[in-house]
Order: sequence, then C-alpha cells, then structure tokens
Amino acid sequence: MSMGVVMAFVIIGVIFALSLKAKSPEFSSLISVALGLTVISLCIDRLRYIVDSLKGITDSIDVDKGYIIILIKLIGIAYICEFAAGISRDAGYGAVASQIELMGKLTMLMVSLPILLSLVESITGLM
Repeated sequence: MSMGVVMAFVIIGVIFALSLKAKSPEFSSLISVALGLTVISLCIDRLRYIVDSLKGITDSIDVDKGYIIILIKLIGIAYICEFAAGISRDAGYGAVASQIELMGKLTMLMVSLPILLSLVESITGLM
C-alpha cells in the first residue's frame, strides 16, 4: 500500500477520532489504538525488507550476527515504547507515557550492554 493512501487513511481516522472526542472519549481512544495497530500492521512488509537487507549485509561482511539481532531488538523496543507512550499521552496519561519512555530507555540500555562490554574488551585488549 502506498504511503499516500496510508496517510489519507490516518488523517481521516484522526478527524473521526477528534469529532468523537467531545461526545465519547473512550471511543476516541479506541480509534487511536486501532489506527496505530493498523499502521503498524501495514509497516510489517517494510520492516521485513529492512531485516532481510540487514541479513544480506551480515552475510556479505564478517560481522557477528548477535550485533544485528541486538540492533533489531533495539529498533523494536523503540517503536513499541513510542507507540505505547503516544497512546497513553493521547488518553491524557502523560506521567504514564513518561514512565513508558523511561522503561524503554532502560530496556534498550540493558539489551545493548553486550555490545558495550565487547567494545570495552576490545579497547582494553589494545592497551
């Protein structure tokens, strides 16, 4: 599906959600979640292409596949946390959104620790 069609769909959905917000805020939040899930499902083909391209790169050069897996996990964590924080913020829970973002950042740091440790080992090995 083309980017223009997806954006038109999203804009129409947002206008519909805004029109319902005054009368029925719970349905407005449900529309927001449904729009987000729909867009994420439409992005799966693009994400699959990116993952396949990264696999092709790792096959052609000598890079540890564990690093690419960590990179993909980091991207996934970032998208999931951004989506959840956006939904929380739209529902009026800004504090919860900030906590989701903090949890995402800490999780990303935890997942990336093997790369940091490997980098430190490489640096100390050169000394």
